[in-house]
Amino acid sequence: MSRSKRSDQTKTNNKGQRMLALAVLLLLIAGGLFVIKYFGTGDDGGDIPEWSDNGGTSAEEQSGLPEYSGSNYVALNNNVPDFPGEMYDKAGLVNSGGKWKTPGTLSGVDSRKLQPYEYYGELDELGRCTVAYGCLGLETMPPGGEERGDISSIHPSGWAKAQNWERAHLIAWALSNENANERNLITGTHYLNYDGMRPLEEEVEHYIWDTGNHVLYLAKPVFSGKEKVARGVNMMAWSVEDGGAGISFNVYCFNVTPGAEIDYNTGIVTTAEQAAQDARRYVINTRSGVFHYPSCDGAKQISARNRKEVTATRSELTSKGYTPCGYCEP
Repeated sequence: MSRSKRSDQTKTNNKGQRMLALAVLLLLIAGGLFVIKYFGTGDDGGDIPEWSDNGGTSAEEQSGLPEYSGSNYVALNNNVPDFPGEMYDKAGLVNSGGKWKTPGTLSGVDSRKLQPYEYYGELDELGRCTVAYGCLGLETMPPGGEERGDISSIHPSGWAKAQNWERAHLIAWALSNENANERNLITGTHYLNYDGMRPLEEEVEHYIWDTGNHVLYLAKPVFSGKEKVARGVNMMAWSVEDGGAGISFNVYCFNVTPGAEIDYNTGIVTTAEQAAQDARRYVINTRSGVFHYPSCDGAKQISARNRKEVTATRSELTSKGYTPCGYCEP
């Protein structure tokens, strides 16, 4: 081969390599834009830290949470849901032109092609619930006329006797037919369970019954550091077939009791009345760390070696790590 022909061949090869490199670069850029567009950058624009499936938030993240100011819940991210991409995938939804639809459908969602499901995250290393989500519909709800089963066997993280705690479902039984599922029950106040979460749950329930449509739904408890009781619950919901026209919210519900102070690590709740009590006589079981009224049957059964009588306020005892008896409820 002549020198000129070899030179031409070399130029052709170099040009082909440059074009191949350019094509690969363009594919990488396009892939990156696709991920950012459809799965987000991790900045949800709200006060709740980025969604994850590994339990609570750090103490630093907790400092950015909304503070309770009398409302049952507050909107996050302008009340716009911000689900992880896997929730759409599991429901059988694909994104086309910025809108979600079912595969093989020209536009919109075909209910027959949706995949109703429920997912409950594993408990974390502290035994705390992490997250519950799903594509809810008539298929996931209990049959008409069925009553909820017993859930008293579950003691969620932070549960303490005689503190008026309730077992709060992340996904309500009426939407999931889940009873004693430890990955779906957290230690919650009556205020959280009935004033905060229940109206939103009923809104979703009635929508499904009325339309037969489906709702993407997520509930994630939010903890501070290693505390055992959640500070609140982030709830999101979005009606699938009508693109959120029927149901769409992203809120943070407060796990509080107005007028009471909660120790979110021990689960001890102190009302304003209890905090104002004068010092009185209590009997402490030094082995178990439980304190009783002297008249309590439990106090009478404490052995002499483990029995200690003190005069103190309830707040002083709980601040030292002692737990009120679940029977006499001091």
